Amino acid sequence: MRFFPRGVLMLVLGFGLIAPIYARAQSNEGTASRTAASALNEQLRTGRRLFSQNCFLCHAPEKKNPKSTVDEGTTIGPRLNGLFKGPKPLSDMVAKTFILRGVEGKMPGFQYGLEPSEIDAIIAYLKTL
Repeated sequence: MRFFPRGVLMLVLGFGLIAPIYARAQSNEGTASRTAASALNEQLRTGRRLFSQNCFLCHAPEKKNPKSTVDEGTTIGPRLNGLFKGPKPLSDMVAKTFILRGVEGKMPGFQYGLEPSEIDAIIAYLKTL
């Protein structure tokens, strides 16, 4: 006595063989991308934290989407969204100089308050805005 038609049996067997192979391929791919992304994400998380502590009051970034928790309120200094994009992107060296030295009468310098790696992290975060 047959319990399953032949087509259903082939489908079940095929799925039983292909699904584990597909799942393993997906998990290997995900592991590699998570490993690469986690190293980058650590710097971005640090940059975001430092930006929030030192820069946010004057340079609050614009919301990227309506679900964002970042306030679009008035800022004292210019918004920093898109500085590293577009036809004339800001170079890392110029950004470091602004952060280190500040702008007289407008922005304090952070040469004594931030380590070079912290400034690099802030710049990496700014590149995501």
